[in-house]
Amino acid sequence: MSIVQTLSSSADFEQREKEKTRIEKAYRESDKRLGELVANNYQDVTQILKAFNGMTKSINESRDKIRKIKEDLNSCKTLLHFKRDELRKLWKDGVEHKAVLSMLEQVEQIKEVQDKMNTYIANKHYLHATDMIVQAVAMLEGPLYGVDALRELKSDLINIKERMHETLIEELSKQIYERSLPSFSLQRGSQMRLSRKDASVWGWSDGLDSPRRAPKLEGSEMSSSKISYYEVKENLNSNPQDNLENFIAILTESLFALHKLPDGVERLKLSMKGSLNKLINTATQQIAESSGQQLDSMVNHVQPKYLNELLKLIFEQARYVAKTHQIFLNNVFRLTTSVSADHESSGMPLLSHVLYDIKDVWSEIQARLQILLSQYLDVRNTMSSRQQAPSGFDEPSMDISQYFSKKRPAKPKKVSLFRFDASQHAISVSSARQQIQQFEHLFSFQDALGLSDNWHIVKVCKPDAFNITAIYKPLRSFIVEVEEIMETSALQEFITDFVQNAFLGQVHAKVSENIEAATRVEEEEDGHKCFDALRNIIDEKTRRELGVPRPLLQSTVTVDSSIQELQDLMHDLPNYADQFLNMICNVLRDYKDKCNSAYRDIVQHGSDEKRIISSMWAKDDDISRFLRSLPSWRSLQPRQGKELDHTICSEEEMRALNSKEAIILISNLSTDESLIPQQEIITDVTQMRTVANVHESLEWFANRLDLFADSLTPQSSLAPLQEELPTELPPISDKTLQSLKQLVQEFKDLAEICLLLLHLEVRVHCFYYLLPVAKQSNYAGPIDDLDPDSNVLKLNKDLSGMEEMMTQSLQPKKFKYIFESLGYLVASILINSVQFLNKINENGIKKMCRNILAIQQNLTNITLTRESDLDRARHFYELLYMNPDEVLNAVAEKGPQFTLGEYQELIKLYHRSFAGNPVQVQDARMQRLHSVMEKGQNETLA
Repeated sequence: MSIVQTLSSSADFEQREKEKTRIEKAYRESDKRLGELVANNYQDVTQILKAFNGMTKSINESRDKIRKIKEDLNSCKTLLHFKRDELRKLWKDGVEHKAVLSMLEQVEQIKEVQDKMNTYIANKHYLHATDMIVQAVAMLEGPLYGVDALRELKSDLINIKERMHETLIEELSKQIYERSLPSFSLQRGSQMRLSRKDASVWGWSDGLDSPRRAPKLEGSEMSSSKISYYEVKENLNSNPQDNLENFIAILTESLFALHKLPDGVERLKLSMKGSLNKLINTATQQIAESSGQQLDSMVNHVQPKYLNELLKLIFEQARYVAKTHQIFLNNVFRLTTSVSADHESSGMPLLSHVLYDIKDVWSEIQARLQILLSQYLDVRNTMSSRQQAPSGFDEPSMDISQYFSKKRPAKPKKVSLFRFDASQHAISVSSARQQIQQFEHLFSFQDALGLSDNWHIVKVCKPDAFNITAIYKPLRSFIVEVEEIMETSALQEFITDFVQNAFLGQVHAKVSENIEAATRVEEEEDGHKCFDALRNIIDEKTRRELGVPRPLLQSTVTVDSSIQELQDLMHDLPNYADQFLNMICNVLRDYKDKCNSAYRDIVQHGSDEKRIISSMWAKDDDISRFLRSLPSWRSLQPRQGKELDHTICSEEEMRALNSKEAIILISNLSTDESLIPQQEIITDVTQMRTVANVHESLEWFANRLDLFADSLTPQSSLAPLQEELPTELPPISDKTLQSLKQLVQEFKDLAEICLLLLHLEVRVHCFYYLLPVAKQSNYAGPIDDLDPDSNVLKLNKDLSGMEEMMTQSLQPKKFKYIFESLGYLVASILINSVQFLNKINENGIKKMCRNILAIQQNLTNITLTRESDLDRARHFYELLYMNPDEVLNAVAEKGPQFTLGEYQELIKLYHRSFAGNPVQVQDARMQRLHSVMEKGQNETLA
């Protein structure tokens, strides 16, 4: 058409002819191309044409058949119209027969329900069993309601359904209290662990049948935002108990399907007390079996370690019980708050007084534990027998009773004109009433918790308040877990009440009793008080056990044992470390006062409380400072002794220091003609042994206390944000720790004073016996007395007695300190005593030399070294064999061997002893002595 249109519209003939020619040419080419294609594809074209002809024929035949069917249908319709009543009757008969067959099939299934139910319940497939019984009862009450033949079966199945929830609740309780924590392998002193198989109970397994939706735990709170849902499946080919969480969900779903979920919740809530009691009794039996002892006999033995194991086992079980309860409660929460249509139709709302939460579970667990601990800690007897703390440990600035009384808010009082509440009687009555109220509230609280129920507790150890020391740390860790859930813990309040109102007081009374027995003061026959315990020392076995070189006072060891017990209590009950440290300080303060009192009784004499000479010198600051500066004293110090080993102290320096000590002592005791009274020295060697024992004991005691004080951490040393410490004990109050260190230093000072006292007392004894040698004895007699002076013999006997006593009571280095340089002092005393001799002759010189030799031999036996200093004293008196001029010539030739004063006293004694020498001769010799000594000094300096 487009070509015709083109040719028609063209006005030019030539144009039309050209277009016509072009079209004819194209047509010839197309025809030629078509002919080639037909020739090349002739066979295919032939087949297509044949197929097209066959299809056309089939379509025509089908049209004819359709037309015929339509005619036949119209004919059938006409015929059925005439037979419709008969057909309707046949259809109704078929429907009735089909319903009867379905009912027969249902009857057959219901007849098999009981057998299948027993199989499911035996295999613990409770979800299948519940679904089956619910469906069976629904059929019997629905489609099969009118079947009289099933009336008896219906009654049986209804009874099974009514009792089914009892089985489910019982199984649920079993899973919570018996299966929630599988069996432990109990070993003494070892941790209790779950086996690999038991741990898998908490996993999830895939099921095959009965898909349900149940909560999957992601936290401990029953919050819909923290509950994700998964399908509850019950696999008939596996043990449902292998997956505890899924099994709890199955049981909850089953109760929900039976419309008995509120009954199950209420039953679990009401049976919680009895089930926990049974759980604890079972754990007790397990501990007894693991210990290999008879449970009935364990109550008579002090074995707190078994109580510790029991509580650890109960704590683990409590955690799993609470966790299983949480699984159950989360399922209940999900089922009772679901808004899906299927749940709305079958769910039953729970009343608020029936439903419980996880806090109720933990509260009941704590209540059971409180009753259990009340029995093991013997709370009633402890409260009733609690004694008042002795006043010996109290002080105005640190009243320890504040730690043993529970503070209550004061009630408002009516205004009155006058009161008697400040009287002594009213104060005592008020204090007693307050304590009774404090204890009664605890008893009533325990009764409210169930102490009056019929729970019979068989114990694994003897009830005692001190059982708290073995269980406090694991108990405290458990309480912290509870407080994270409940914020507050009734168990913590119970433990706090017990420790503060009972245990601390009992510890205080026990320590007081021990200290009182160890430091008992008795009256001697003369009415003088003595520290009787200072005379008692430990036996050899105890000394070897303590590893000490010399005997210690029994009182010190007893006090140290009490202190050690309090230290152990600080570690066992770290939250009360400050209270126990205050007890330690009070014990130390009391013992220090008694030691000081006993020391004063030893060093004082007379009714005017005068002290012996050595005690006054030991207390004198100047003398004490000088004695502490000597190398012999510094060598006794443990830290300074190492440095002293490398210090070279020459003989000249030692002689100078000994000379200074001798000068100080001589200047205080040999300045006048009077002698030392006997009451100003210690004449009883037993008293000196006591002082030596006190020194060794207090030094050992102070060193142990020093180590203990160094192990404590003061609160001021903590950084502001620092909370956790690497040490086991919490930080201690700075004031209390400073008080402890001060007491330790006071014990060290008293120990050092005792050693200085012995050091000085031995030297005072030398003065006491040697001064009369020169002042009272006659050295100008005509008869040569071959025996030493009686006072010298007494001195030797006294020194030998002190040597024997100190060897047994003091360490070798301290024994050496006391007797070291004693020979130099004796020589100085004898040389200085020359001024007290009126006259002396050759016999007197021999007697004096014999005195010196006797003392020298005795000191050599004591110190095991030759006392060469006494040779100097003997040489000094041997100068009296020469006249003064010969002595001066020897000084001029050989140099001075003695001091100017000593030579002067020697010349004076010579002139007193030999009459006929005028005073001018004595003065001339004195002047020559001065010049010779000055010349010798100048030559020495040059």
